[in-house]
Formats: sequence, structure tokens, C-alpha cells
Amino acid sequence: MHGRVLALALVSVFFTGCATPPPVVPPQVEFRDHPALGDAAEAEIGETLVLKSKLYVFEGLDLQERITDNGIAREYIIEPHAMRLESKLDDGSLRYKPSFDLYYVNDKSFRRKAYPNGGFLIKRPNGALEMVGAYDFSWAGKIYPANPRHIAGKVVDKAQPNFRQELIYGGRVGNQIKVAYREFSNDMIRPGFTQEVQYDLGPDQTIGFKGVRIEVLSADNTRIKYKVLKSFPNLP
Repeated sequence: MHGRVLALALVSVFFTGCATPPPVVPPQVEFRDHPALGDAAEAEIGETLVLKSKLYVFEGLDLQERITDNGIAREYIIEPHAMRLESKLDDGSLRYKPSFDLYYVNDKSFRRKAYPNGGFLIKRPNGALEMVGAYDFSWAGKIYPANPRHIAGKVVDKAQPNFRQELIYGGRVGNQIKVAYREFSNDMIRPGFTQEVQYDLGPDQTIGFKGVRIEVLSADNTRIKYKVLKSFPNLP
């Protein structure tokens, strides 16, 4: 019994020591524009002309595929999801905290789902990812795939009210350009905030909507070439 208590104590020291916890930082707001102002761009009918995104982001890692250590008796698994940066280790490794229900152990011996103690995902200075965690005298092993798809850095917080606006090319008929406007909240279209507009191209070939200014370089009923002079204003 004393041996088991000692082992668990060592596990606790291993997973909590040698780390510098970061301050608790709320998500930051970022505004992103596409395309960049002044750059020549092209779009076909149905494609986006102008996109403004208001995103809440945090420092973290977005794991984009399932990883496992392929354990024979006890398999450690992390499902794809975004996780926050929890701390930075003394050797420069970054330690991320998975969601409780998305990092688990498939205990094949007893046919049950369990959760590891000290469960983290580590990104080493060389870019390698490692699972750490312990469950009933077993430890997480090497991960598969060895280089899973992931993004580390600024991660979009999907629990926050992210928002985007876009203009979509609708084609040209004679001297008229058709454009559709849409708004999305958390990837869900806002039905009451859609609109279709039509413009007569003037001598300066510039069209505008809700603060956006677009210089039309050329356009036909399949494709438009243009420059964005001004994007949607940043919303509070």
C-alpha cells in the first residue's frame, strides 16, 4: 500500500513540477480581413469578395486528429479538440490541458472508460507531441500518428460569440454588378441579416456597401477581378 501511495506522489511531482504557470488571460479579440487591402484579387460567382471576421482567440493547441498510444491493455486516447496552454516547462516545452472528457483511457482489461491522473499534452521544442498521464500503474506511451495534424499558437475560442461579415459575387448583367451580403454568428448564418444588392458601374468602377469600397478591375458573368479599398469597420 505504501508503495502505491509513493508512486502516486511521484506521479504528482512529475506532472506538476518544473513548470511556470502562465497568468490567467481571457480570450483576446482579433479582427481579420480577406483579401488584404489594396491587393488585386479574383472571385467567381458564389465566392467571397470581402470577408471581415471578429474572432476570440487564446494561446493553445488545436489537435485536428485523434491520437492514441495503441496500448494493448490500456489505451490512452485524446480526441481532436482545442486546448489551452497550461504552462511552460523549464526546457521550453509547452504543456496543454485537454478537456476532461476528451482525454481518456480505454481500459480493455475491465472493458471500461477511465481518466488519467496528470493528463496533459506536451509539445517539445523540436515540435514533437507527447501524451503524459497515469492510470492504475500504467503510463501513456508514444503517440500514433507520430506527427498528428495540429495548430499551435492562436486558437479560435468557439465558445465565444465569433462573428463574420462577407460580400459574395453574384455576376454581371450588362453594366450591373450583383453582390450578396451575409452575416454569420458562430458559423451559423443570420437569416435576418442577408441582403442582395445591384450596382451600376460608374466611371470610377467603384462599388460600396456598409463601409466597404471595392474597385472593380474587370468583371463578367463568371469572374471578377478587383481590389478592396476599405473593408467592413471593426465592430465593438
